[in-house]
Amino acid sequence: MKYEWFIASRYLKSRRKQAFISIISIISVGGVTLGIAAVIIVVSALEGFSNGLKEKFLANEAHIIVRSAYNYFPNYHGKIEQIERIEGVVAASPLILSQLALQPQGSESIEATIYIKGIDLQAEDQVTGFSNFVRNFTEFNQSPFIDEAHRRIAGSETITGGIVLGYHIARKIGVVPGDVLRLISKMVPNPANPGSFMPLMRNFVVVGLYQSGLYIHDNAFGFIDLRTAQKLYQKPDEINLIEVRLVDADMAPTVSNKIKQEVRFDPGLGAIPITMTWMESRADFFDAFELEKIVTMIVVALIILVAVFNIASTLIMMVMEKTQDIGILRAMGASKQGIRNIFILQGGIIGVLGSILGTALGVYVCWRLEFQVGLFPRWYGLLILLVPVILQVCQRVWSLPINATGFLLIWCIAAGLALYFVAQPIYLDNILGKNLSGVYQLNRLPVKISWGFVVLMNLLSMATCWLAALYPARKASHLNPVEALRHE
Repeated sequence: MKYEWFIASRYLKSRRKQAFISIISIISVGGVTLGIAAVIIVVSALEGFSNGLKEKFLANEAHIIVRSAYNYFPNYHGKIEQIERIEGVVAASPLILSQLALQPQGSESIEATIYIKGIDLQAEDQVTGFSNFVRNFTEFNQSPFIDEAHRRIAGSETITGGIVLGYHIARKIGVVPGDVLRLISKMVPNPANPGSFMPLMRNFVVVGLYQSGLYIHDNAFGFIDLRTAQKLYQKPDEINLIEVRLVDADMAPTVSNKIKQEVRFDPGLGAIPITMTWMESRADFFDAFELEKIVTMIVVALIILVAVFNIASTLIMMVMEKTQDIGILRAMGASKQGIRNIFILQGGIIGVLGSILGTALGVYVCWRLEFQVGLFPRWYGLLILLVPVILQVCQRVWSLPINATGFLLIWCIAAGLALYFVAQPIYLDNILGKNLSGVYQLNRLPVKISWGFVVLMNLLSMATCWLAALYPARKASHLNPVEALRHE
């Protein structure tokens, strides 16, 4: 073992009265450990959160939306067949999408406006898995709820068909399966009063509730049969959108370009279809989230920077304390480079230990968050509270130094209590006692560890710890041995 390594390790292990481990070394290593762990946990949580939302969006959304510049277009069956022949396309489904007003039966006012999607049930299931999000549902226009509604309002009004309503919009306006809704589609000329207009209204029976887990869907959409929608909008054999699902959602830009090249609508300026990928429709959301992730990373990384300054101050204090030792080493023939290496090695050891411990802590917490019921079992906290007691017993049995026991006692009590009270599952429904799952679309905190980022943060932390040791090492190597030993 080179003498630089031997002396560097001894300086970290021992201070006055040969303490078991230097308190200031614990603080330095602990600072790096907490910094690395915090960065890994925060970035993994943000990455998992982003991926969780992406999976939620793609579970019941089309990867590509195709439309015509003329809005409604006929002959859509042929265009769907063209699209399905393109490599990478799993299925395509016709769609009519429009915004309508809702008026529950018995209400005298419009309660809400939502997007109504007229869908072909079989084709829609292949693209968005619609039926997976509606319980006890088979057909729009064949349901016991419709038969019951016919008997209830026989002779007074007619029923156009069934509607599946988003779960949250149904709760908002206070309707349940079996209730009748009036859909107001547009204003038409009033034959009884020429020159005036009247709303075109149709009665629909709620035959199911759509609950996808995405609040922005469940609070904004209703679904009716495609043929019923064509009659409602007076657009026989026409649609205004085609939804497309791909083998891989990340292929959306490539397949979108192929659709523009191979599919044509009616001749004219609008012959080339207009496409929108899921990346484009959610661009604002994911861009804002990426910016938030970068800012959060910068803020949390400042913890490591604070630890680096702590290492620099620790080594400067050590240089001042070891001035006489340095003078003796120089008088014995140690070179300036050798003295410099001693203190650089100290910074390196602190960086490596902090990185290893921080990575282990961060990965462990992420693993528990992702795969276990809770963050930590409560008995972990109680076990940590026993560490000071164990140290005292060891000190009495083996006569170990106890200079650092006071610091360890405080640390263990704080860590034990924190783990005891934080040892609960992290669900968004429980944060601050508020229901945030509707806002964030998820009911638990997902985690995804980026191992490339973990390696990068370890390398950066070790490099910054090494850089922090350069100035104290340089000052130590330039000490004049005569001046250092003058008072000896």
